Amino acid sequence: MTQAHLETERKLVLLEKRPNGLAIITFDSGQKENFLSTTVLRQLEGALDEIERDSSVKAISMISGLENNFIAGADLHEVLKLNYDEVHEMARRGQDLLTRISNLAIPVVCGIHGSCLGGGLEMALSAARRIATDAPETVIGLPEVKLGLIPGLGGTQRLPRLIDLRSACEFILFAQAVDVRKAQELGIIDEIVDRNDLHSRVESYALELASDPDWKSRPHGAVMDAPEKQEKYFKMMERTLRIKTKGNYPAPVKALESIRIGLSEGMEKGHEFEARAFADLAFGETSRNLIFLFFTTEFYKMSAAAKAAKQGSGAIKSVGIVGGGLMGTNIASWAAIRGFDVTVKAASDARQELMVETVENNVSRAANSAENEGKTQTTSTIKSAKSFEDLADVDLLIEACAEDFDTKVKILSQILPILKPSAIVATNTSSLSINALVEKVGAKHDCFGIHFFHPVDRMPLVEVIPAKNAGKESQSKVLAFLSTLDKLPLPIKDSTCFLVNRILCCYINEAARLVDQGVAVNWIEDAAIDFGMPLGPWGVTDEVGMDVALLVADSLQANIGERFTKPDVLKGVKDIGIIGKRHGKGIYNWDESGKNLGLEPDLSNILKLNVSAEKAPPEECKKLAEHIILPMIDEAARCLDEKVVRRPREIDVATVMGMGFPPFRGGLLRYADSLGIAYIISKLEEIYSLPGPKREVSSYLRQMSENGRSFYSSGKDSGDN
Repeated sequence: MTQAHLETERKLVLLEKRPNGLAIITFDSGQKENFLSTTVLRQLEGALDEIERDSSVKAISMISGLENNFIAGADLHEVLKLNYDEVHEMARRGQDLLTRISNLAIPVVCGIHGSCLGGGLEMALSAARRIATDAPETVIGLPEVKLGLIPGLGGTQRLPRLIDLRSACEFILFAQAVDVRKAQELGIIDEIVDRNDLHSRVESYALELASDPDWKSRPHGAVMDAPEKQEKYFKMMERTLRIKTKGNYPAPVKALESIRIGLSEGMEKGHEFEARAFADLAFGETSRNLIFLFFTTEFYKMSAAAKAAKQGSGAIKSVGIVGGGLMGTNIASWAAIRGFDVTVKAASDARQELMVETVENNVSRAANSAENEGKTQTTSTIKSAKSFEDLADVDLLIEACAEDFDTKVKILSQILPILKPSAIVATNTSSLSINALVEKVGAKHDCFGIHFFHPVDRMPLVEVIPAKNAGKESQSKVLAFLSTLDKLPLPIKDSTCFLVNRILCCYINEAARLVDQGVAVNWIEDAAIDFGMPLGPWGVTDEVGMDVALLVADSLQANIGERFTKPDVLKGVKDIGIIGKRHGKGIYNWDESGKNLGLEPDLSNILKLNVSAEKAPPEECKKLAEHIILPMIDEAARCLDEKVVRRPREIDVATVMGMGFPPFRGGLLRYADSLGIAYIISKLEEIYSLPGPKREVSSYLRQMSENGRSFYSSGKDSGDN
């Protein structure tokens, strides 16, 4: 870098020296968040050089100049652009810099307000003490493992020396951000102050320490366990991680090893391992896929949040929910938890009373939950509608009744004339055409289909299907509403069963066709789970419900045609009364607590299905997994061709967030690119040649192969790699 460039480079690290001997280092990117880039590290080195040359400096205050952010972590965009040696060098340089801060002869006190994550927390750990605000936006964490990385600036070395070993390992390995009170309880934060008092308290604390000649030698940190006890814990935790990750997520195991080496062989050896492991992981496929998913989900969340910020007084504030079943009750609960005024209307008085009671209980539990710290809004009201007239003034009406076209038409026909003209109307549906509904009821209001996934509180994806009569302003309001619910709203074209259910039906159908061919029911489930799916096709069917799964399958078969013909086994399980988890009898039996009691005996006793006492060999598992996964890729290609969605990344984020496709594989189409389109086509031809409906590989896939393209070389998502 030239001297001229250094002179014109924007200052991201500011240094102020005061007459009382205090130096104030301020991180200020001028943006929404601070990140630790090579530029920031270099400027911080320069600030430390100047401080060390000035003998009048007695103490250092380290703060952020941003409104709601300390440091959000490393600049991942920069990391992805570097080569292996540069990433390793960046980690080593950062480690050396933070070690330099820790070894200063003068005290450094860090003041934290807003998010302090990843490299930001590692920076704070290098200080002598840490003070944080009690604001809900102040969160503390080391989330690197979730991105397939490990803390790379000394986090695996300093945290286990500051707090007890078990707490440090769990904090790093499970990558959960915590609120400031939990951080203080763990021993990460020394003091909590009001936001307005942060800077003054950090400054006074730094000078107090400086006035104590023995400040550096006073006990501060964890009491180390005996080496034998540490080694016993490491062996236990390593076994736990290998079982939990199944070899698919290397980062937790590497992080644990880095902690172990640092404690057993010394901090320098620990730093060496940590930096090398960080670089190795940064260039691994798993972290690249997880970072891709992180950037993609953040893009859609920020897009929806930006729309929310523009709404102002026109934003949705009140929501009416019609339908007292599980889905309607859960949507109402989540809206109330997030601060919306909710009015609910169920089909009967008994159901109405239960719905209101359940919503109130859910809101109360959320308010007392640490997981929702800072998110639960207690200003919402929950009203019980005696009639549809009580819904007249809501900003958003969500109909969440049974998945039946005529039922929805009947209910909407009664409600629409009552609603104020500006109200937005949505129907929660997994398969029905919103345009057909709008046409049938003659709706004048802007209408949407919205597809929440079960369970509402845990599934982040919501498909949003605008009707032809829906304006852009209304769409922005709906996306903003869902963003406020902490959901990932994804616009989808109105089409048969939309996106996720269409692809998911391929998953279930292909598994059922294998059963029709005599493959063991449990082998198929095992193959899917070995591939990385959280649930095999039978577990998914039991969660969704066989009744819902068959309804979706029937709709796809009726509207798309032969390739969605239901396998015989799906007809058979319906005939013997298999419904799913919520009724206790599905492909598996379930007790009242939701515990899996094993495969339903009637599968073999009545339907004579093959259930093997043996485990499937690894090669057979791989073959079976390809059989149920590759047709999903083919169907996803058709969805792109039909513009159900327009970009591969939308399918990838939808399959991960909506159906649990393994995140370490990056999504369905990132996985497809890793296999190669030619390979996929050859395997699909084998699969489609087996007994079953007549099927052909999609023209979209064949054109890609002919043109030598992959999903992410098509030009549509070239910026996401």
